[in-house]
Amino acid sequence: MLVSSFDTKYSKPAFKYESLDNNFTSILSKNNKFSRIFTSVVENQELKLSTDISLRSDITGQVINTILTHDYKSPHYLYYMGDIFKKDIVNNQIKQYRQHGVEVINCPKSDSFKEVMIILDNILSKILRKNYIYIFTDPKIKNKKNYLLDEKTNKDNISKFITIFKNIVKSPYELNLEKNFFSKDYHQDIFFYVYSSQSKKLLAQGGGYQYFKNKKNIEGFGFSCNVDNLADLI
Repeated sequence: MLVSSFDTKYSKPAFKYESLDNNFTSILSKNNKFSRIFTSVVENQELKLSTDISLRSDITGQVINTILTHDYKSPHYLYYMGDIFKKDIVNNQIKQYRQHGVEVINCPKSDSFKEVMIILDNILSKILRKNYIYIFTDPKIKNKKNYLLDEKTNKDNISKFITIFKNIVKSPYELNLEKNFFSKDYHQDIFFYVYSSQSKKLLAQGGGYQYFKNKKNIEGFGFSCNVDNLADLI
């Protein structure tokens, strides 16, 4: 099935996407803990076409549902490459985007965060050198005060993660202190965005989440990369 925004990569752009795919799989395949999962295009999400068929607007939800169905108690180390379909905020048309992602499920949150950040920074450093920055925040405390955290104290949840980050990653980062800066999707724990000075477009995002359904509970931490925006920078 093709949608109106179906994008066929060819010539020079095709080599860029192939390079990004190879870089991603090369890094993840060296880590024996991680298994690749394959995702389908059609998914029961809110993003609808003129027909009754719905296209997925995020892959993490599909991963969560699979884990809940099969083995929700064991640790899972997963990575994927796939296409997502989202409405363009300007013209409201459905557009296709390429996404790479990693999910660590049912492991201690601090360990998951460490694992995810090492992998993501390894991926980005090979593509962009050091020309990128992480923006961290914590949605748990978004409504408790005018600012998300007091940088003079270490009591906030985000401070614990930032300490881990500084010990394992040497890339620059900032903390967003605005109380209305939070994930509108599924993140309930610390989350982050990645940007480059060469572009205003979002390059990657990630964070922690918890999901409960039919008395089954899973916790995870992951990230996704916007491959289209990365390709524009190489």
